[in-house]
Amino acid sequence: MPIRIAIAAALLSSCAAAADFDNEAGVYTISALPSAQSEAERMDRMALSDQQPAGRFVRNGETLIIGVEDLPDGTSLSAVVGFLPMWGSRLDQQVQPIDGETRFRANQDGPLFFRLIAEDGADAEAIIRVQGGEPLPLYIDGAMDAQDWADELSAHDGAPFVQLFGEMAMITLPASVYARDPIDDPAETFATIDRVLQLQDELAGFDSQTERDRPTPLRVHYLVDFRVSAKDRENFYMYATEQFIGMLDDNTADLTDPMRLREQWGIWHETGHTHQQNSWTFESLTEVNVNLFSLYVQEAFGRPNALGVSEDGEPTHFERAQSYLDNDPPSLLDAPDDDEFFFIRLVMFHQLKETYGWDLYKDLHKHFRANPLDADASDQDKADALIEAMCELTGHDLRPFFERWVLVASDDADARIEAQGYAVLDGDPSTIFE
Repeated sequence: MPIRIAIAAALLSSCAAAADFDNEAGVYTISALPSAQSEAERMDRMALSDQQPAGRFVRNGETLIIGVEDLPDGTSLSAVVGFLPMWGSRLDQQVQPIDGETRFRANQDGPLFFRLIAEDGADAEAIIRVQGGEPLPLYIDGAMDAQDWADELSAHDGAPFVQLFGEMAMITLPASVYARDPIDDPAETFATIDRVLQLQDELAGFDSQTERDRPTPLRVHYLVDFRVSAKDRENFYMYATEQFIGMLDDNTADLTDPMRLREQWGIWHETGHTHQQNSWTFESLTEVNVNLFSLYVQEAFGRPNALGVSEDGEPTHFERAQSYLDNDPPSLLDAPDDDEFFFIRLVMFHQLKETYGWDLYKDLHKHFRANPLDADASDQDKADALIEAMCELTGHDLRPFFERWVLVASDDADARIEAQGYAVLDGDPSTIFE
């Protein structure tokens, strides 16, 4: 029997009044979103997903007829078939602009998505009608209970994919993966995912105090990379890229099982990459400062600090950091991409947090949203901007501290910092923040 799925205004408060998904009949009232690119530029970070699921599967060669009623001024609508390029695969989505009633032929298999974009950020919605494709199980958080979801799964048990759609995240799983690792309580799963994302938004300074610092209405799209080769799957646990996070088919429960998600550093880490700002992430920090988001979530969930945990009697990362500093470490700008040292270098950021609190990093993210660097900024430009921002936000001349970690400002940045007359740190910069 048809299942009509509505999302109330309270659920999607940042969008238009309501959205309605009837994947059986192929009739949808969709709320507009800002584009992924415009939001990435506003937030100075990786693009999130600006797509919304139709809960239908389309086969290669199938003809679709998609119509839109009264497309609001200032909006654009596209139908999207399939997935963005995955690890080692160049196969991209098929994108078809929709204006009035549009007929087109699918050139690949895949789920159908919509992109209803309002570039000016205004509230808008459109009614969309789809002929073609077949329904697949679609869960809408906040609008379906456990029985609704069981009915949806039963009604479309032959579909190749399962999709789940929440306020802050979207999940797409092959049906075979879902059958092996079903989601016992999707509402609890989304509550936990949303909590992780809310915590990471907090650390990123999205407190809505200004328009610039409002949280994004876009979602993190978690999906299984079912195209990855047997060889390539040995290279990652998960990966974050533009508009989605790719998972392996055997680790989806780390996301969907609330108990596991509350203790899985790896998925906090990959989700953290979607929050990582471009302006102060030079290359050798890519796998370092992202872990601030993991530390923040870990602390909120009451887990022991990973930097202070000894594995099998080995020195902790705090202990290893002291040895690292005592043995002429390389310049942080030129540091090798070696995971042996990622946590050691994270200690540098943790020392600042211990002295100034998490608010320092919340303010740092706000600072760079207000003062983003150009896309072609060099690693030295980013290092200078980080050091200068930290001095400004703390009121201290932190150059000796960063120099102890072999992060050295350029002569120009040195002169700018010197001119500000910040308070000078007392004591040995290698121990000042212990």
